[in-house]
Amino acid sequence: MTKRRQSSLSPERKQNILNRLKSVRGHLDGIVKMVDDDTYCVQVIKQIAAVRGALDRVSRLELQNHLEHCVLEQVQAGEGEAAVAELMDIVNLRQEVA
Repeated sequence: MTKRRQSSLSPERKQNILNRLKSVRGHLDGIVKMVDDDTYCVQVIKQIAAVRGALDRVSRLELQNHLEHCVLEQVQAGEGEAAVAELMDIVNLRQEVA
């Protein structure tokens, strides 16, 4: 059985990320309303781009934390190859989404 890994976010960074995600959720609710209200498509697209940008910033915070803590711990534990494999998964995922 594989050990379940957990995040190593500090309470402050975790709260920062949660606040950003809650803001994105509110923004997304606004976009849903815009579509429901038949708002002009260009305006909707601009708001979608803003949400994507906000999510990208959250992703970068998570990645920074991963590099500073998780990868470092894996390398110190002699699990460098696994750390590199996870990083490649992240890189590939980001390219697939872009």
